[in-house]
Amino acid sequence: MSEKEIIERELVERIKNDDESAFIEVYDLFWKRLFNFGFKKLGKKEIVEGIVQEVFIDFWSKRKKLEIHTSLSSYLFSAVTYRIINQYKSQSIRDKFSEMEKSKGERSSSSAEEKVLYNDLKSNIKKVVGGFPPQRQKVYKLRFNKGLSYIEIAQNLEISVSTVEKHLMRALKDIRISLRELSL
Repeated sequence: MSEKEIIERELVERIKNDDESAFIEVYDLFWKRLFNFGFKKLGKKEIVEGIVQEVFIDFWSKRKKLEIHTSLSSYLFSAVTYRIINQYKSQSIRDKFSEMEKSKGERSSSSAEEKVLYNDLKSNIKKVVGGFPPQRQKVYKLRFNKGLSYIEIAQNLEISVSTVEKHLMRALKDIRISLRELSL
């Protein structure tokens, strides 16, 4: 086992024992590398920043149950890779949905089932968003209803970009969980 692997294992053990300073070491050691890796794959700064933040949030929140069978480096890069793949899938679904919406205007009528499903989805998302804390609700609406960038939202609400990211990550996670529960 190399010295690097020993250091990484020690850091993981410290993190499992709630050592925030070890987590900060890992964050400082890997954030930029993970961001650069993700940016090469995705090419979208704000999305990659959000992905890397989500990986670290999950890493910390699941610290007690962490089972890393490879190196810490491999674990984190794999986590970013999977999130990028999910981003591609999500974008593909959004693109298909957008295309479907555009073609609705071209078609004279769409099926009743599609309308019901669309209205249910819209209604469920609106209900989940309505249950958000006020600040998260504002951030969500500025991003998805008004189409503002993270920076514009931060300036508009006089908060940091990382706070905007945290609100949006939590909002999207809550929506995903809610929609997943509906499909069960």
